[in-house]
Parts: sequence; C-alpha cells; structure tokens
Amino acid sequence: MPERAGSTEIDKEMDSLNTRKFYFLLIFVSIVGVIGAILMIAFFFLEKLITGFLWNGIPVYSLSPVFNPWILVICVTGGLGAGLIRHYFHGEIAIMAEDLLEFTEKGRFDLKRGIELFLRGLVSLVCGAPLGPEGPLTVSTGAVGTAIAERARMPPPVVTLSSLAAISGFFGAFLTSPFAGPLIFIETTLEKGVMTWKAVLPSIVAATAGFAAYFLLSGTFLGNVFTLPAYPEFRNIDLLYAVGLGVLGGACGIFFILMYKKMRGIFEPLEHRPVLLGLLGGLGLGVAGMLLPLALFMGNEQLQVLITNYLEVSILLLFVLVIVKILLITFSFSTGFAGGYIFPSFFIGGTVGILVFRLFPFIPLAVCLVCVIAGISVALLRSPIAIALIIAIVFENALVPAMAIALVMGFIVSYRYSLPYTRKGKPQEK
Repeated sequence: MPERAGSTEIDKEMDSLNTRKFYFLLIFVSIVGVIGAILMIAFFFLEKLITGFLWNGIPVYSLSPVFNPWILVICVTGGLGAGLIRHYFHGEIAIMAEDLLEFTEKGRFDLKRGIELFLRGLVSLVCGAPLGPEGPLTVSTGAVGTAIAERARMPPPVVTLSSLAAISGFFGAFLTSPFAGPLIFIETTLEKGVMTWKAVLPSIVAATAGFAAYFLLSGTFLGNVFTLPAYPEFRNIDLLYAVGLGVLGGACGIFFILMYKKMRGIFEPLEHRPVLLGLLGGLGLGVAGMLLPLALFMGNEQLQVLITNYLEVSILLLFVLVIVKILLITFSFSTGFAGGYIFPSFFIGGTVGILVFRLFPFIPLAVCLVCVIAGISVALLRSPIAIALIIAIVFENALVPAMAIALVMGFIVSYRYSLPYTRKGKPQEK
C-alpha cells in the first residue's frame, strides 16, 4: 500500500486499541462484514438458481463424453456474455493475485471493477467455467467496503480497513471461520510489512460478524465437504509419505503457473477484442465439456464423484483429467472468464492424489488426497497457514499432521515461482 494507507498510517489513525474511537471502528467493520456476507449469499443464490436451470438434465458428472449440443450452446453464450461485460466496463483480464497486489499498493478497490467482476464471475461460473467464486467475490466485496467508507468521507486508512472488513465478512461466511481471511492478508503481505494488528483485529471481528449473519440466514455452516474412505488412525510413516506428496503437489502448482504464463502469452494479443476472445473461450470450454464433462465447474462435486469411484476410474482418465483441468483453467482465465483458482486446485490435487493411490496403494487414499491438495494449493496462494485452516475445515482433523508436512514441502518447492502479473506496464514475476 502507499504510505497514506500503509500499516504506519493505520497505526496512527487508530491511536490506541483501548479507546472509544477503536470500539466504534469495530462496530463499523462488523456492519461492513455483514454486508460482505450478504453479497456472497446473493451471488451464490443467483449462481445456484441459474446453474440449475441451464444444466438441468445434462449429465455433467459423467465419466465418459456427453455429446449434448446444449453444453456447447451454454458455454459459447457464457463466453459471449463475459466478453460483452468486459467490453462494456473496459475490464482487464486479471487473476485474484493481481487484484490483491493492486490493493496492497492503493489501499482500495474500484467500485466499477467490483461490479464488473461480480457480473462476469457469475456468468463464468453458471456456464461451467472451471473456476471458483473466491476471485470475483474478493474484489466485489472489497469494492463495496471501499465505497461505503469513501461515501462516509472516512480517511484513507479506514477506507483500507473497510475494504478488508467486507472481504473478511465474505470469507468468514464462506469458510465459517473468522481467521481464514485475515490470515490470507497477513501471509500474502508478510514480506511487504503491510499488515498490522490494528488492521487484523477489525478483520477478525468483521469475519465473525459475516459468519453470524450467514448462519442466521441459512441455519447451516460448512463442514466436511468431501466424504473420504476411512482413515483409521495416524501413523508416523504417513509423515514420510507427506514429504513426497507435498513435493508432487508443489510441482503440479509450478506446472500450473508455467501453463498460465504460456496461455496468457498466446491470447494476450486478443485482449483488446473482448467479445471475440470470449467467444473463443466459450467454444473451447464447450468442446472440452462435451469430451470431458468432469473438467467443467469448480470441481468439488466432480472430485467427490472420483473419490466415490476411485477404484473404477482408469489411471489414464485420471491423468488426462489433471492435464485437461489445468489447461482449461488457464485457458478460461486467458480468454476472459473470471473466477478463482484456489478451490479448483483442490480438484487437481485430489485427482493427482487418487492417481498416486492407484499406483502406490499402500499409501492411504485420504493421505494422498489431502497432501497433494495441500502442496498445489499453497504453491498457488502462498498462504500456508490459511490453506491449512481451509483444508482442516473441509477434510478430517486426523489428517492435519500429514497435511502440515505437505504444506511446508509444497511451499519450499514452489517458493521461487508465483502466478504472474501480466497487466501492461507491470513486470512479471517468475
């Protein structure tokens, strides 16, 4: 962040934790966190409603090709919609890492960018793009937080805190944890010295308020997302397996990063023609969806299909799924679809884990799944503690020790690589 919105200025603005001013700030960020959670609920409601209508009767969980022309129609229409939205808003193609980098530099999100990504992300997800919701919702909720504080004529440091509060409210509701969102901010800005406790504490309060609002409205919370084969008990040998599995996951993450760089380089000359690029993206997505339906969408339900049928799915199909999923995610980003890459990486890591189990059946399947997922996800997000918390939420607690080793190994292997920032005028990272 620039000096006006950095950690030093936030410290000055808050003056002291034990003041009436700080307590009023906590009330303010709680309200903003609730708004972030409500925005997430609206997004998911629309996504579920439209997806159910469009894809009703289409066997998207099929292990074999589905030559249904409606798949092509949906995907091409979605690509056209994403392109038209980019054209109308003059939007740029950017991944979540790039938007967060810009936030750390400016201390705010642009409202126009937030609206664009909300709409483009919704269109992308309902048409089957293999992306997650966390990218568009991070920016759109952050932009709402920025707008609220700026309309209230608050100083720049409070604008930054309001943006963080809205994002934390979304993550608190999405992950049913008050810590995942703040941890992501802490870890991704650790080496830049941006975050301060006076920014972290309000973010935790906002995340808690967001979770409370979500639970009040839905009456449910996120538990174990995947049903795994029984993992009888922790074994010391599993920690040794976790070393190799974490390295493998990190290597998959590096491959993903390199493919993203290559794919962006191929399609970057067409980025000034968003409608054409969107149509090309929709056509490619539709063809891939007919040939390999399990490669569509974020991948949570699709991964559960593979876990349930882990002995029936061929080794060749598992390998093809991994390659196609990575290519399709990077292709979707590069042609203008909007989404996140954290949760889709769970499908990639889980599929690789099943493949490892089929080749080395003496390693428990649950260990293979969790450790490879940990390795690839930390390579892409570079936030090991937050990733550990997320994986602990969606998987069994007994797998945490092995997962911790895999996280460390995946982080070490991939440390010199990162998802590139390819906006013109900005240097790319290796």
